[in-house]
Formats: sequence, C-alpha cells, structure tokens
Amino acid sequence: MIIVSTDGSCPTDGDAIGWAWVAHGSGRFDSGGDAHGTTRVAELTALRRAVEAHPGDEPLFVESGSQWAFRCASEWLETWKAHDWRTAAGEEVPHRESVQALDEAISERTGPVRFRWARGHVESPFTARARELAELAANDWAAGRGDLDGLLLDDDAGRETPGPAGGPEPEPVGARRSTTTPTSGPGWELDTLFD
Repeated sequence: MIIVSTDGSCPTDGDAIGWAWVAHGSGRFDSGGDAHGTTRVAELTALRRAVEAHPGDEPLFVESGSQWAFRCASEWLETWKAHDWRTAAGEEVPHRESVQALDEAISERTGPVRFRWARGHVESPFTARARELAELAANDWAAGRGDLDGLLLDDDAGRETPGPAGGPEPEPVGARRSTTTPTSGPGWELDTLFD
C-alpha cells in the first residue's frame, strides 16, 4: 500500500497557490503551484497530483488536512458526477474544473484509491513536510519564481531539501534510491486505513 500526505497553500485567495505531496516509506515528494487560485483549488490539486504520481494496481491511500477536499474526493464526487456536476441545491459544483480533473485521475488509476481527512492538520513528519513544501511553492509563485514543471527537480541536481524530523528524507520524484528502503512509518497509520 502506498500512503501519501498532501497539502495546499494559498495565503490570499485569488493570489498564488502551492500544492505538495509526500509519500510515506519511499520519501518521494513533489510540489508546485500557480500564479492565481484559491485554497480549495490548491488542496484539490495536491490530491490530484498525488494520484497521478502513483499509477498502478497497488492500493493508494491519500490524506488531506482539508476536510472540504477530503469530502469532495470521498463523498460528493460521485453524486456530483451523476447529477451533471450540480450540487444538491442545483448550483454548479464549486471549482468544477479541479474536481473533474481529480475524478479523471482517480478513474485512470487501475488500483483502488482511498482518502482520509487528517483532522486539524495532525502533524506527522509527512503532513508537516507537505505543508512546508506547499507554502514554499506558494511563496515562490507569489515572488514570480514559479515553474510550471513543479518547484522541485526530478534529479539530484536540485537544491537540498531536508527531510522531516524523525522520518525518512524525502527525495524528488524520479531520484535514484538505494536498494534499502525505510519502513512505512508509524504503525497506527496502517490500523486506520480501511475502517
């Protein structure tokens, strides 16, 4: 099972956004942003990018600190799709384009995807690192340093990014790893996956 923590950041709605995901166990991560957006778009983008980065049959478990994004992905999405992307009140789904992009990513993945709300941004090393990376990306985009390919490079030539305290050191997507892989982290995570 692949476990991924996500976060989105938007200091001021309508301004620059940042998103990030950090995989437990492997330490892989990615982040990026955009010049304009909202907190909700940033959170949905983080979920989508985490799903897209983990194709295949292995079960994927994605956690988000945003209850709204979690509910979009796990409760409302199928109903909205069945009702032509309309809410129960008959209004167009908020951030419809981002919700549809998340739906497409989930549909294209061959393995199952589950979501969990990390209540109150529970600060595991992975959620803390995802938050830090999303905030860095939003700040870079706000300062005009954003890059459409993502904040981090796909090889070891990028800037150094320290790992979360007490956890494996994250590495950019596509970086080479040794044959030894760190364990998946605290045992409590696996106990709460499919309750």
